[in-house]
Formats: sequence, C-alpha cells, structure tokens
Amino acid sequence: MALSAKPIRPALKPAEPADPIEAFIAKGGSVPHAEPPAPVPIATPELTVKGAQHPLKFPADSDLFERLERARKGSAVRLPRNTWVLQAIAEKLARDGG
Repeated sequence: MALSAKPIRPALKPAEPADPIEAFIAKGGSVPHAEPPAPVPIATPELTVKGAQHPLKFPADSDLFERLERARKGSAVRLPRNTWVLQAIAEKLARDGG
C-alpha cells in the first residue's frame, strides 16, 4: 500500500450574507472616540440653583400640621406642601416688611 499526502482543500471565500441585517453586522464599525465631546453650555437663569434643604419638623403636641393640611387642601389650586409653606413664608415676610 502506497502512502500519499492528505489532499489540500481549496480555501473557501466567505460568501456575502443574503440577509441584509447579517451583512450590516458583518460590515462592522468604528470604535468610539477616546474623549467624548464637551457638552454644549445651555444658557440657564441663575434662579435654577437650589439651596440647602431644611426639613420641617412640627411639634408633636400641637395641631399645627393638621391646620396646615386643611388650609392647603382647602385652596382652589392644589400645591405641594413645600411650595405652600414657602408661599406662606413669603407672604408673611412681605406683610411684615422683611
């Protein structure tokens, strides 16, 4: 029996995918930039800066919180509690000349 070398298979060329989605995926893409572009500054009014928050604590032995809630819910426009309190403080300061 004679020995012979293994037959060499011809190299197959990669066929174009028939599916357009597979063709898009096979095409590949570029890598993202090393540094992201700087954000574009947006002109904002200075009033949007928030100050420090100070939570309100109501005395346990008074009905101050219930009175506040009744007054807040009795108004024609339903305001959040913090907005209502700030509005009440501003009205009081305006009334007292402060």
